[in-house]
Formats: sequence, structure tokens, C-alpha cells
Amino acid sequence: MKDILRSLKSIWKLILLLLLTALAFCYAMFQGGFVSWFLFYAFLPFAVYSILLAVYPLQTFRAARTLSKDQFSAGEILKGEITLERPFPFPLIYIIAEECLPSGLKQTAADQPARKLFFLGFRRKAVFTYTVQSMKRGEHHFSRIRIKTGDLLGLFEKEVTMKTDKTILVYPTAFSMGYRHSKPQYEQGASASSQRYIKDTTMASGIREYQPGDRMAWIDWKATAKRDSFMTKEFEQTRTHDVMLIMDQQASDSFEPMITFTASLAKAIIKTGAPLGFILLGTELDTTPVQPGEKQLQTIFRKLARVNPEPSSASFSIWEERMASQGGYRSSNLFIVSVLTMELVRKLEHRASYSDLKLYFIRKKNQLLTQEEEVLLDRLNKRGIAAEAVSEGFFDQALKEVKSL
Repeated sequence: MKDILRSLKSIWKLILLLLLTALAFCYAMFQGGFVSWFLFYAFLPFAVYSILLAVYPLQTFRAARTLSKDQFSAGEILKGEITLERPFPFPLIYIIAEECLPSGLKQTAADQPARKLFFLGFRRKAVFTYTVQSMKRGEHHFSRIRIKTGDLLGLFEKEVTMKTDKTILVYPTAFSMGYRHSKPQYEQGASASSQRYIKDTTMASGIREYQPGDRMAWIDWKATAKRDSFMTKEFEQTRTHDVMLIMDQQASDSFEPMITFTASLAKAIIKTGAPLGFILLGTELDTTPVQPGEKQLQTIFRKLARVNPEPSSASFSIWEERMASQGGYRSSNLFIVSVLTMELVRKLEHRASYSDLKLYFIRKKNQLLTQEEEVLLDRLNKRGIAAEAVSEGFFDQALKEVKSL
């Protein structure tokens, strides 16, 4: 509908311009004299240019976007470059080019604006750059570049929006924190279900014949030379603990600090070599199975970059049912929440007897606990569930006493 109205408006302006030109000509014909013809010929170039501009295909412009990179960390600076090209020259007095930024990105006064005025003339190419300071966490979709031009009389203004899709991912900031857990113990019989065994490649316990899948670094070259066949080292089996991060997506003022804390905690756990899983509790349950390594950390970071606050954590019940069907919890469970309710406390209390639980209640900087929140935290601690409030800016202190259970 808007396009139809815009077309009708342009047609009406063109008719009006032709009518004004005809009136100026008639005035010169009937009035005669130098002044009347001077006015006509002075007006004629503007009228002709406006008519030519009205039929000029602004859609022939081609726009290209170049960004400094595709993946960022929150707080970094985005640098963008817009290149405009057209196949043939036409004397455009001016054009206004604008990058239509995603709603999640806002420019400040310190930024180079994402909008530029060019006095293009006959040039076929125009380039401008812009910046966005302090990128916000999230997945941001760039989709449009807008070009606008007009004539000197102000009768005709033309605008075209070109689609150029580009998606960037801004990961949450992750601070360095020292996650500590109990020292590794070497295999001596059966272990708890929350533990798994990994090779300690720093301590060889024997040698055996080479098997497909063995790494080159495990080959014992001295034994290989003696026996004339490849021999590989055998290693002690080191016991480690699975850790499951469970984050509540319920909306609050402390949601973004909670994302930062979760990212920092995940990074600290993976750094120790412990296998890590991740669960998002929102309107739907999003589960990342327990795995060790940097690849797992990248998977978790991608989810943290895309996650949005939700009105409730309705999937908590689904997660409870799934855990019950699997015979309980088989890992150390670290709950991270920014909203503490009696309902959540009761659910955690119900599972305290057969699960390793710890709860982190994340607060914005300088945000004080209410009396109800203090009571709920104290209640959890008395039930044997380690629970503490963590304020933004003091995340590193929260992990000083953390140990794998």
C-alpha cells in the first residue's frame, strides 16, 4: 500500500512539474520581453533535470558491505565499509547513503555515523566507513542499505533500499577465573556415576602393540626399535568429574550479568579439562550433552550469544522428568539464576538428597538482596545446597571455594 501511495505521489509531482513548465512557457509567449523569457529559460534546466531524475533508475546502484570480522566479543568495536557503484554516470547532485543497523546495535556520539552525504556528480563509485562502539551480545542481522536523492527544487525525492544480508555473532565477555576442583585420583576400582576416566598422557604405565586410532605422540620409539614393530605407551586412567551448567532464562535486570558469569564459569571449567554440559531452562528445554574440550566451549558460547530472556522457565519441569527417567543426576550441577523464587527453592530441596547441587544467584552491580532473597538463600544452605549471591564485578571471588563434588 505504501508503494502504491508513493508511486501516485511521484506521478502527481511529475504532472505538477509539467504544468509549471507549460505555464512558464505560456507566460513568456503572451507576455514577451526579456524578463519573461529569462524566467522561462532559467526555470527550464531545473525542470528538465527534475524530469530526468524522475525517470532515472536508482535501482541500478549496487551496494556491498564489508565488516571487520564475523565474530566479536561483547564490548569490541565494529568497523564497517559500504561501497556504492552504478553502471553509468548521471549527474546526481547529492545522495544520502545509510546502513540500516540492526535494532540491537546503537551508535554513540563517538562513532563514525552509519549515514553519509555525497555530492556525487558524475562519479560512479562512493565509499564510506562507520563504527559501532561497545558491541552488544547477540546475533545481529544486517539486511538493508538505503540510498536517497532529490532535485534542487525539492519536488522529487527518490529512495531505494537494497537487500544485502550479513549476520554477525557477538559472544559474551568471559573473564578469567580460577575454577578449582579436587585433585585427580587414579583408577582404583569402581567410581561414582558422576565420574569418568580420561587418559593422563603425562604418566605412562606400560607399553602395548600399536592399535588403529593411537596417536603418533603415544608411540614408544625405543620399544619399537627393539621389537621391530610399532609399540605405544599405555597411560594411567585419571578420574574426572562431569559438570552440568544449568541456566535459567527468566527475564530480569540481571540477565546480561548472568550471561557473562555463565560464560566465564564455562571457560574456567573447560580449562581444567573437566567434561561440561549445558542446559538452558526457558519456555523450551535446550540441552548440550556433556563433552570436554574447546569445541564444547565454542558450542556453549554460541548458545549464550543467541539466548534471549523469556517470561518464565517452564521447561524446568520437563528437565526434572528427563532426569528422573535417567535415574537421577549423574554430574555436579551448577544452577545459575537471576530470579530466585520459592518455587525454585522447593524443587531444588526435593533433589538435594541424591544430587550434587550448587546455586549461584547473580545480581547487578550494587544491587542489594531483598529480605526474601536472603531468607531463600539461607534456607538452601541449611538444606545442604551450597547457594550464594554473586554481584557483577565480583565474579572471580565466587569460584574461590568451588570444588567438584
